[in-house]
Amino acid sequence: MSSGVPQVRDVGGASGDPVAAGGSQRRDPHRSEPPGLSELCRRWLAAPVALLASALAVVCVISLADILPQVGLLFGSNERFVGWAGLGVCLGVGVTAVSLLLMRRTGAGPSLSAGAAAAVFGLALGYRVIDDLQVGLAFVMLGAAVGGLLTGAAGMAFELPGRFRTAVLLAWVVPLVSGWPLVAWVALHDTATDEAQLTVHPSVWALAPVSAVIVLWSVVSMLVEPPRVQAPAAASWETAWSALLVVLVVGALAVMVAGFEPGIDVGWLRPLVVGVAGLVVVALAAVALVVPAVPARIGYVAVLVVCLSLPTCVQLMLVVTDAGAWRVSWIGAGLLAVSGVVGAGLGWRWPATSSWAAMLVLAGACAGAWVMPDGMWTMFAAAAPLMAAAGAGTAAGVRLCTSSPTALRFVMLTVVGVILLGVTLAIPLGWSLGGAVASTTADARAAGRVFLGLTFAAAVLAAAYIATLTPRLRAG
Repeated sequence: MSSGVPQVRDVGGASGDPVAAGGSQRRDPHRSEPPGLSELCRRWLAAPVALLASALAVVCVISLADILPQVGLLFGSNERFVGWAGLGVCLGVGVTAVSLLLMRRTGAGPSLSAGAAAAVFGLALGYRVIDDLQVGLAFVMLGAAVGGLLTGAAGMAFELPGRFRTAVLLAWVVPLVSGWPLVAWVALHDTATDEAQLTVHPSVWALAPVSAVIVLWSVVSMLVEPPRVQAPAAASWETAWSALLVVLVVGALAVMVAGFEPGIDVGWLRPLVVGVAGLVVVALAAVALVVPAVPARIGYVAVLVVCLSLPTCVQLMLVVTDAGAWRVSWIGAGLLAVSGVVGAGLGWRWPATSSWAAMLVLAGACAGAWVMPDGMWTMFAAAAPLMAAAGAGTAAGVRLCTSSPTALRFVMLTVVGVILLGVTLAIPLGWSLGGAVASTTADARAAGRVFLGLTFAAAVLAAAYIATLTPRLRAG
């Protein structure tokens, strides 16, 4: 293939469909009959439902634009809120792992339904927090919602034929690469209150229909019981799965241990946070060495860098710019989202080239954005290439991981775990390296420069590593 993805035989129905490679579909005795009305509705609505589920999951991720200006209020509500955030990460990873194990039998329906229900409760609890119990429940429910929604949305691809699979995966990727500036803009323009909040709370007139559509599609899918891609157990992937789960869970547990013990001396806490965060990032990078397939290894590295850095960098840039002479307009935030979507389209079309080229563009964009400008269009000139590169890297990584069902499941766990862990670590790590919690514009600018510098280094290393693997990908 010209895109660099190895051509594979589709055992699931449509010729050349890579998601079904290496697996098989459970045969339906009525497969030869034309699909009924419910099946047609299920197929044609799959991509819109995946888009809604992924977008709702992005809203459920804790918003730095909400937390940072009100971190004092949040600390007053519950001084152990960082520990609860770590518990939310742990639960989100656990929900994803369990969903992936059960999905071969139950499909994506249960994950989507549970995620939508958790999102409704989590968003309500995370808005205008007033006591410690509400903080803990909000973090737990939001983590479960992110795990269920993202896993279920991507898992829809395993029970759809041909072009519907591609549409679902693209719909799943789009909010992941375009939603962060929109969420930050809404948070920054929300009415100021005297209570802390963890994330944006959509209007009930938007949240209720979205949740209802997701649940209805899930119910129809469970009733229809479509044939699903069944991947045989691959012993070569056991080490990679174990390593990724251990790193994500241990990282979340480390956050919990530090967060639930607020009495740790500051002189010890700063180096502890830096050391733990550094070990987690190095361990996540080392997981790539045990991923058995070259396309999946490249895809994992690209997705890892973007998911670890994009939400934090973009939201901090908008926080700084919005505090300048001119506030960020919805047009600027919308154009940033469009940049991410355009990059995703390019990455999906040319994954082999985009995987390393996106990392180079991402590094260049981080270098240009390091000044953290406070003018909207100056910020846009720096952030738009960053969004486009992040979109291309994520889409290319996911496309490369469609080389087998096991690889796609692996990247699903990576996306959920790394996004949750990265956003959770951003607050204490910015405090440890920047000198203060980024509750003011100056502190947010200092923290943003720290994360942009770290992303620059990670992107350069990722581009070099992917470039060494690309010849093997093309040869395969």
